[in-house]
Amino acid sequence: VRHAFGNYRDILGEVSFSPLMAEHLSYLKSKSHSYVFSNSNMVSRADENYAREVMQLFSIGLVKLNKDGTIQVYDSGVPLQAYTNEDIESFARAWTGFDRTAARGNIEQISRGSTDNRLDPMQVVPDWRDPFPKSNLDGGFIGDKYELCVDVNYKSFLKKGAHYRLLGGSSSPEMTKDPSYFSDPANSVLRAELDPTSALYLRLYNGGDYELDVLLENDMTCTGIECNVDTLRVVKVGNVYYEFVEKPCIQLAFYRDAKRIQGRDNRNQGQMCA
Repeated sequence: VRHAFGNYRDILGEVSFSPLMAEHLSYLKSKSHSYVFSNSNMVSRADENYAREVMQLFSIGLVKLNKDGTIQVYDSGVPLQAYTNEDIESFARAWTGFDRTAARGNIEQISRGSTDNRLDPMQVVPDWRDPFPKSNLDGGFIGDKYELCVDVNYKSFLKKGAHYRLLGGSSSPEMTKDPSYFSDPANSVLRAELDPTSALYLRLYNGGDYELDVLLENDMTCTGIECNVDTLRVVKVGNVYYEFVEKPCIQLAFYRDAKRIQGRDNRNQGQMCA
């Protein structure tokens, strides 16, 4: 039984990526307002069903509790709510972008005339995801504990702990999304081919015994093309490809010390940050 000796975070993660749960609580294929508006010119809202139930039923419940399990109350005796409808609306945007993965050939599952993959964990479609900040329950924002992307170590692909995953003979990344024109053979998109003498090449090549996942044990010096780029995504090692898995980091949605600007003669155009 998976996670029998794990932690609740792992269980909740698996439940959340289940296509059956997404169907049942209706966040399957939920799309952000920005995506819907830019593609259909329609005003929409992210599905709030799972955002509500994951708190009410699966985790914190409706009211705040003390460490001994008793209910926290106001001076009037009224219980403190664990979350508000505004919290639900914010978290709903975090559950956008989930979709089923492609059906596998080694299983047979036909339900109501559909061959959708209802077995494997879902994938996240980047274009459908809400790109804007989402508040948490503590007065901050989801992701506050992650470092800013601008602060990530220079050439982090050569630093201790850098993570590479084997793609095999395919050069298409799986953890990031390429523009659609990359798949056009006429564009001749190149992948970085490492120098066989470089420390990174030798670690990934591993004497021809390719590992599925590689974590660099120490910092490495650059060689060849590695010295000319800020980061890498997919590298060729021998006859196979590895994808560099970048550490999670935060891209600021707004400028620091931004100024709010508005056209003086056209009030209908709204405002923007600059």
